[in-house]
Amino acid sequence: MHKIYKSETVIKNKTKLVEDLTYCKNRNLFSNYTWEYYKYNVFMLNPNSLLMNKLCLDLKKIVRNYLQTEDPLWMQCWLNFHKQDEILDWHNHAWPYHGYISVRPHNTTTVFKNFEIKNKIGNIYIGPGNLEHKVRIDKKFTTPRITIGFDIKTIHNKVDEKMMSLMPI
Repeated sequence: MHKIYKSETVIKNKTKLVEDLTYCKNRNLFSNYTWEYYKYNVFMLNPNSLLMNKLCLDLKKIVRNYLQTEDPLWMQCWLNFHKQDEILDWHNHAWPYHGYISVRPHNTTTVFKNFEIKNKIGNIYIGPGNLEHKVRIDKKFTTPRITIGFDIKTIHNKVDEKMMSLMPI
């Protein structure tokens, strides 16, 4: 079962968070921040941002609250910074848990096979992994849609050693 949390950190600081994430994107460290998710963790791209530090700490608490465990966990987090014609089609996350933070989602909906999530600023969705989903544009937009995606690994899951994105939580 999935859950939606509300981030006051995002809601109260959206403009500054958009600036901080735009800074990350404009560093041009990767050709595609979404599909090169395994090479980095977005919370490590802007080490001077107190806001991103706070959001990371908030997200760790949310993950622990959702999973109700003190077992070791690892999380990868990446930046989705998409123009209207770059919106994600059907895809899946082969992880035990997946989620995303809506920073500037515009008027979009995340469509899963059996349910939909209307994206709103500050929403943090978390649910089981391996659920096919896509983003639907409900109203056209001109500035990039910004979200932070994340996947959670438990102690029971092995990953490719080439992954540079996982951090303990």
